[in-house]
Amino acid sequence: MSSFAYLQSAYCIIQGMTKPNAVESMLKEACLISKANWAVRAVYENTGWHVLESHHLSKSRAVALQAFLADKTNAAWLGGALSGGRSRSRTCTLEKNCHKVYLFPAFGGGEWLFIVGVADDLPRQAQQVWRLASMLACETTDSEGGQTRELRQAVSELEETQQELRARIAAQREAEARLVQAAKLAAVGEMAAGIAHELNNPLTSVVGFTELSLDALPLESDLRHDLELVLREANRARSVIRRLLDFARQREVLRTRADINEIVDDVVALTKHLLLTSGVELRLKLSENLPWVFIDRNQIKQVLINLINNALYAMPQGGALVVETCLQTRHGASFLALAVRDSGIGISPEDLERIFEPFFTTRGDQGGTGLGLSVTYGIVTEHGGTIEVESRMNSGSAFTVLFPMESPA
Repeated sequence: MSSFAYLQSAYCIIQGMTKPNAVESMLKEACLISKANWAVRAVYENTGWHVLESHHLSKSRAVALQAFLADKTNAAWLGGALSGGRSRSRTCTLEKNCHKVYLFPAFGGGEWLFIVGVADDLPRQAQQVWRLASMLACETTDSEGGQTRELRQAVSELEETQQELRARIAAQREAEARLVQAAKLAAVGEMAAGIAHELNNPLTSVVGFTELSLDALPLESDLRHDLELVLREANRARSVIRRLLDFARQREVLRTRADINEIVDDVVALTKHLLLTSGVELRLKLSENLPWVFIDRNQIKQVLINLINNALYAMPQGGALVVETCLQTRHGASFLALAVRDSGIGISPEDLERIFEPFFTTRGDQGGTGLGLSVTYGIVTEHGGTIEVESRMNSGSAFTVLFPMESPA
């Protein structure tokens, strides 16, 4: 039996020690682990062997066991296990499904035995379980528990290690996902910059010559309407190219200690009219006395504006928008949280996996470029933070930006 499996067995049996009928509970756990038919703890007194506790011992089994213990031909075998302090087994048929009996003496020389009935030979690992049970039972019955306390401590340490390992694995997976997304953004950013520069020059020519043509045309010309349409669409294309360049451009980051609540207030002032005209009720839940964080104020304003705009698109018929700031903990570390929750249409599970991909949008017919959340993700990642998203169809979405509390080097 491996050390890990041995400690797991120990943990199950130790759990039994905390119950009112400790020895009976331990017998039950050991039987389950070793797949024994039944088990008893028996003690020898002047008048012979007596059963103290038992598990799964029916009346017929109890009668057969008493006959077995009273049989003089078994006396030397039973006494030898007690005096020798070593486990032993004997083939005998106490009932239809019990063809072998094992003895496990008390650990440390106590005056009792575990008697275990099985259908066939007990594997070595199962015998180790019963030796362990006899050692633990000594603490329960005789209060001799030095080694048991050490084992209990080992089991406790194992549980703590497992919890720590799970937390580390979860953190590593999140970090790997962020690295993959950052690599995608970097690759797409380089491509976008090249495409934007190539398209910008001919578009500048289109806009310039269209404007010149409009100036030269008389007001009543039939061509004016068509040229105005060309100019309008060309300017829209230039707007998309500017967004591409903003997405790809490496700007100078100016980080200072800032109050996140002040940034929220500034953005709310900018978007208040838009919220009112959209029929959206704004609810602010800003925690007081939050620690300041090192951030680029303008970039974080852009993050919040992008998230609010995203929420407004999700509530075409109006609704409720909640902006909240607070402290949260992830994997034992403290973060400043900026959350934006809406009551909109939600995001489908298929789209949820792709929302941070550049150029992915569900609003292509409404002029969406698919860059807002990508830019947001890039800014937050550059700040060492993360974005968590929760969404249910027709129940709204929640974006939570987590900023680390550590100061910059």
